[in-house]
Amino acid sequence: MRELLMATVLALSPVQAGSEVKVYFSHGFGVPGKVVPVTRKAPDRGVATFALQQLIAGPTAAERRRGLHSELGGQIRGRSDCGADFTIKITKGTATLRFCRTVWGNGVGGDARILRTIDATLKQFRSVKKVVTLGKDGRCLFDQTDAGTSCVTGHE
Repeated sequence: MRELLMATVLALSPVQAGSEVKVYFSHGFGVPGKVVPVTRKAPDRGVATFALQQLIAGPTAAERRRGLHSELGGQIRGRSDCGADFTIKITKGTATLRFCRTVWGNGVGGDARILRTIDATLKQFRSVKKVVTLGKDGRCLFDQTDAGTSCVTGHE
């Protein structure tokens, strides 16, 4: 119960203005690729939500000149079914991220890089041990298997 409370506080509660979080952007185009952290100052809102919003927004011009990129923001399209780009819930060490808009696949390499940056960005928080990333339809993001549950079960 204590872990659940701590995780909920981390994801949803306000933080002091100026709290630092890391956002992990891709560097290069390997599969799944190298990720590099950059620091952002979170305003007065949930740090996990803020970090993901920054990942979607992408690197600054100076960070792009250093070779950093994010393929996620350009792949999010259509109407939201929750009023935002995503929802996030952290329970018992698992962060469940569900996109509320459609996230288009970008090929095997691009998809792997997107998932890797999400995973690294969320696992910076002590209460997150596992990340489950779901598409708007509730299936594991980019999972083309019949079941669509590989991110939940850990099997392809």
